[in-house]
Amino acid sequence: MPLDVVLRADASDVADQLVLHERQYGTGTTGDIPVVLTKGCTDSERDAVRTCARREWIATQEHWPDA
Repeated sequence: MPLDVVLRADASDVADQLVLHERQYGTGTTGDIPVVLTKGCTDSERDAVRTCARREWIATQEHWPDA
């Protein structure tokens, strides 16, 4: 598998863990939490979890700019 595909899949897996945590504990600050990934998920679903993780990270950076 090409390295860019592996990195994209790894990023999706990490983002999915964030989405799962936010669905369980309601810690998200930006709303619109996507569904948790399942086997055979679509590229669109993977894009959604990565977008959610990126959005949450940006929100934390805006909240704590010196961190």
